[in-house]
Formats: sequence, C-alpha cells, structure tokens
Amino acid sequence: PFLPQTSPAKDIKWPWVAAMTKDISLKAACADSFYYPPEWQPKRGSLDQFQRKRGFEHHFGKHRTKNLHKGILVIRFELPFKVQCLRCESYISQGVRYDADKKKVGMHFSTPIYEFAMRCGTIVSADKSADGGVHCNQRFVIRTDPKKGDYELVEGLRRRQETWDPVDAETLTFHDPETRRNMETDPMFRAEKTIRNLRQERSEKERLADLQELQAEREDTYALNSVLRQAHRQRKKEELACEEEDRRAGKPNFGLPLQPVCDDDARAAAEVRFHTDHDKIEMSARRAA
Repeated sequence: PFLPQTSPAKDIKWPWVAAMTKDISLKAACADSFYYPPEWQPKRGSLDQFQRKRGFEHHFGKHRTKNLHKGILVIRFELPFKVQCLRCESYISQGVRYDADKKKVGMHFSTPIYEFAMRCGTIVSADKSADGGVHCNQRFVIRTDPKKGDYELVEGLRRRQETWDPVDAETLTFHDPETRRNMETDPMFRAEKTIRNLRQERSEKERLADLQELQAEREDTYALNSVLRQAHRQRKKEELACEEEDRRAGKPNFGLPLQPVCDDDARAAAEVRFHTDHDKIEMSARRAA
C-alpha cells in the first residue's frame, strides 16, 4: 500500500516547542559572529567596527553610545584615590566604580585631556539629596591632568588628605631641608645625629636578632607540637589514675576534701605518740614506787 511522505504528527502544532526554539538559530549565529544585521553594509567597514559603534561590545548596550554624537561615551570609572563628597560629606574609598560620561575636553601638547562625570550613589535623606531622591546624586567631575600626571577634581568632591608619622609607621624618615643644611654645615649637629642614628640602628639590629632567634626556635612546629601533646597525654594519665584511686577508695569520712599524701606529712605523723590508759597506769605505778 501507498504510505504518505508526511506523518500526521508533523501536522500537529506544539506552541511550547515553538516558544523554546524561537530565535535559537539567530542567537547561535550571533555568538559565532556569522550574523550580519540588515543595517550593515560592506562600505561601513568590518562587522566588528559596526557592532562596536552600536555599543554591543559593552554590557551597557545601546545606552553606552546614546550621546556619542555629542562626544560622550558611557564607561565604568574607578576612583583613583579616596575622596569626600561635598554635599553629603561621606567618604568614598579608592577603587569604587561608577557609570561615568567620558568626554574629551582638550589637549596637552599631543596628550588628550578627558573629563569624567558621574553621580554620588550614597543613600541619604531627602533634604541632603541633590534632587530629593534616595541617593545623594551630587555631580562629580574629574579631569585628567597630563602635566602633573594626576587627576584634577573639578566639581562636587575633594581629595582626602591622609598623613601619618613615619616613626609610628616604622618607615624611612626623610630629612627636611633645615636638617639637611645643618648636617652639611654644623659638625657637632652631624656628629650628634650620626651617633643617635647609630644607637637607633644598633637597637634595631638587636631587636631583629632577637626576632630571628625566636623564629628559629619556633621553626620546627612539628617537634613543638609533639612535645606539647606528649606532656598533655602524661598529665591526662595522671589525672585518670587519681580518679581511679579515689573511686576505689570510696567516699571519704570527712566532709572536707583532703590534700594528696606527701612524705613530709607521713614523717610528721610517725613522730606523734598518743598516751593510752595502760600508759597512764604504768606512769602512776612508777610515781608511787
């Protein structure tokens, strides 16, 4: 008999299968870079350049290049140092990242000067917010400074100045210009400073030698751990032996706990003599005689 080429099962429509397989081939082609959008033309350059201009290489998507005609590109900007917001007065640590608008504002010789604009994301009350919202939303403007090799804070924030004492931080101490001038011109000051530095260096060397000796003593941690565990096992055996002896001896007749027996107590107890009635009768007979 003649069999049809198509089975009845193929005529049945499965809507959930269509939903699962929708645009699968398109997504696979995009992932393999074989998909050419209808807007692309060979005269526009390579496909990578075309997609990069559309902003598809970044997680921002089209939002990244929405103001590209104005020369503004949205990027992720990381704070190069610790700053303080001038509105909410909160400190923002180094390395905090923001969605910033990058814009070229000038040139220093052949080096471009870029400006980064972003908003403060600190949660504050409505009276401290710039627009009455939940966040501070103070506008930050940071500009590169190729002349000094640093960043210039233009608007909305200031740099946090952190100072410390080199002596407390145990770092190198640099001489100020006055001390350096006295070292060069005053022999007595130079001798006193040199002797003082030698004493400090000697004390630091002794301290370093002590630390190295202590480290050498504690270098073999396995041996120290073995000695400690052996002492602990010996003490544990003695405690278990005392508990076993007390258990076999039974409950004491005294209500107060007694100290363990020692040789001095046994010797003192042996020297004690108690007089009985027979001793008293014998002593009375001696006196009567």
